[in-house]
Amino acid sequence: MYTLHRVLLFLFVAVVSLSLVSVSFAYERFKDGCDNCHDFFDTSSQIPNNAWPDTKHNVHRNEMLDGVCDACHLDGDNRNPYLNESNGTPNLPGLGCTGCHGRTYAPPIGTAGIGLRRHHANSGIAVCGNCHNDDTRIYLETVSPPYYGLPTVNINESCNSDGMENWTSDGLGLDNDGDLARDLDDTDCVGPPHFWEPVQW
Repeated sequence: MYTLHRVLLFLFVAVVSLSLVSVSFAYERFKDGCDNCHDFFDTSSQIPNNAWPDTKHNVHRNEMLDGVCDACHLDGDNRNPYLNESNGTPNLPGLGCTGCHGRTYAPPIGTAGIGLRRHHANSGIAVCGNCHNDDTRIYLETVSPPYYGLPTVNINESCNSDGMENWTSDGLGLDNDGDLARDLDDTDCVGPPHFWEPVQW
């Protein structure tokens, strides 16, 4: 009987311990795989015949964010930012990359980057969809990421009607919802307001 109680106690502790394990992400940090295609310290673009006016790092830091390093970086990240976490500032919650490249969705964890994952999938890059194949809905281009329009952020809205998302030579901003249509070329940005779209992988 004593042995049975020990076994049951062990199983209980094991189950509780597993339930407390933190959620991990395939690309938790920039250098976990994003840097395979995106060199943050050069001026190249993945879009043909397009270029940045300075390194992507300098444009993000100095032009987009008024020199606010804590919007993207967490203390001790060794120039390898977390995608979903940063120090933040009094004006900006610590959302890291997803502050501008994601939306704030309800749980489950991992929904913040649906638009970015969908953009990669529609561009023929399957790495995100290998794990994230259960995304069910997405905010449309009309819904701005959480950092947009806040103090020290020089981007106002995701349909880019004011041109503030334009930082590269093609004069276009981001594909925030991942359907490969950017800014006012996206039909979401014209007509009556709407909010959600089902995701198909």
